[in-house]
Amino acid sequence: MLIVHPRIYLDHHGTTTNALLIEGQHVVAVGDEARRRAGRSAEVVRPDAACVMPALGDAHIHLWGAGLRAHTIDLRGMSAPQILDELRLAAPRQDGWIVGTNWNENNFADDHPLNLALLDQLFPNQPVCLHRVDAHALWVNSEALRRAGLDERVHDLSGGLAERGPDGRLTGVLIDHAMEPVLRALPPADAAEDRLIFTHTANTLLSHGVSFSSMAFTSMERLELVDELIADGDLPSRVDFWIDGTSPALDRLLERGPRQANAAGHRVGTIKFFADGALGSAGAWLLEPYRTGGQGLQTQPSGYLKARLPELMRAGWQVAVHAIGDAAARDVLDAFEATSPELRARLRPRLEHAQIVHPDDRARFAELGVIASIQPIHLRSDVPWAPRRLFDPQLERLFPWRDLLPATLAAGSDYPIDDPNPWHGIATALTRQGYDEQPFAPEHALTRQEAISAYTYGAAYASHREHQLGALHPGYLADVIALSADPYVDSPEAIWDIEVLWSRLPGR
Repeated sequence: MLIVHPRIYLDHHGTTTNALLIEGQHVVAVGDEARRRAGRSAEVVRPDAACVMPALGDAHIHLWGAGLRAHTIDLRGMSAPQILDELRLAAPRQDGWIVGTNWNENNFADDHPLNLALLDQLFPNQPVCLHRVDAHALWVNSEALRRAGLDERVHDLSGGLAERGPDGRLTGVLIDHAMEPVLRALPPADAAEDRLIFTHTANTLLSHGVSFSSMAFTSMERLELVDELIADGDLPSRVDFWIDGTSPALDRLLERGPRQANAAGHRVGTIKFFADGALGSAGAWLLEPYRTGGQGLQTQPSGYLKARLPELMRAGWQVAVHAIGDAAARDVLDAFEATSPELRARLRPRLEHAQIVHPDDRARFAELGVIASIQPIHLRSDVPWAPRRLFDPQLERLFPWRDLLPATLAAGSDYPIDDPNPWHGIATALTRQGYDEQPFAPEHALTRQEAISAYTYGAAYASHREHQLGALHPGYLADVIALSADPYVDSPEAIWDIEVLWSRLPGR
């Protein structure tokens, strides 16, 4: 196949050509050489588009899990009364549970707190499990608590919180590790459901021009499904699967060892940990207290990461750690610093989210060779309500992207926590506008090249696939997209509205 277009971008630097020759799955030549080698028999494609460029990556996404279940009620953007109205119409799943996702108390009036009574009135005998938008909290009813073996005598788990109201009674809100008894009681998805959700999510990404991704959490129980998906050879996306680092069955994976990216770009080489919770549920671990009190949740025992991460990296594993708060980020950087520079250079440790970072720790990303895995779309979602959670000095530490450079930035969406459309993420990286359309600390905005790099080269580099993906030079996989606007020159508003007009992607 010979692709001809006056503006074909080959990489994040903006290098251009006007012809691209593809043989099999790879780019084999560009420019005049592509035309010369194509010959008269080659299929010629001339996309009617503003530009042609490499497909993007999503450096942090949940292809299943994180509340992604069939027959789940989507509560995104709803007020508490709207949620109750929606639940009144809800039918239980086949397993008898009412399951929802994406509630966000920032959409509620201050005088409308979450409580058990609201759900118990609607469902006195059926268990209800509603996932918060960040997947770091649940709102459940009394029947769900009963099935989880929880009652008023429950004590907070290490790294978790069972919220109580002014009267001292449980509200039904469970944060981080306190969710685990309910999640264990909730009948799990089977392989068929996971396949269905995976395929749907992957096709959603493909529709936006995303051909490769990092699956940010895979339980050991689902590793067999991962092996089957890879063996089938028909995955609709190129995936880097990360494995739960706290699984009791992890030794089985460690014995097998990491699996580097194969010819199609699939990889099982990363182990994932959580250092804290999320900002919206006040579980992000902060150096100073929230406006509402408390400093969040340290979800691993003190000193655990500093001992465990070097051990895994010496065994050849890349490690990725969720760290949203500034205390969590410092703890994770300290843990990575305990490994040798050679291991860090070879294995590319990742800090996921880097949402609140103290100024003293920002240069450490580059100094230690730690990848900053960011989700620009979270800025749009979070900054309008962040002042209700954080004091001004803490707000100044929020989304400090420019100060993390020259560390490698790898960008993603954290879907289904947030919008999977990468063009919305790129536009937000350029404008730093919240959903209220107000710019937040615009001095930390990324340039076009930096933003595009984070979704192409950075996402590929972070999963050890920069030699395969994120560019269209000879030898790279030929994941090509043609767009309705040119992200290198057009306005952020035009970038937000980009559509993929033609593509050559896996599974399509």
